[in-house]
Amino acid sequence: MTDALEQMDQLDNTGKPVKFQMKYVTHDKKRKTGGEIIEIIDGRKCVGKRKGKVVFDTRKKAEEPKKTRNPHHWTKSTRNVILPNGQIRKFHIRLIIEFNHEKVCF
Repeated sequence: MTDALEQMDQLDNTGKPVKFQMKYVTHDKKRKTGGEIIEIIDGRKCVGKRKGKVVFDTRKKAEEPKKTRNPHHWTKSTRNVILPNGQIRKFHIRLIIEFNHEKVCF
């Protein structure tokens, strides 16, 4: 699991997050739904959208965080990923079952 998250955080030569493939299982505790397997091909980790433009987290780990609304990704174990069509999806990292064609064990 840690290896998958580290690979997801890597940046390419242009300073944008690297593309990856993954499969995860959906789960919605409030609506009591889920169990569907979603496959993401050529996704990239992102922060979200601001003024209609996609925002990638290109800061180095030692830099000061910017003052923005905190999505609590650490406490909720979630991440955002942008799909090739521009859609942003949030997923729980503990529900990842495959990352870059390798099985993930949590």
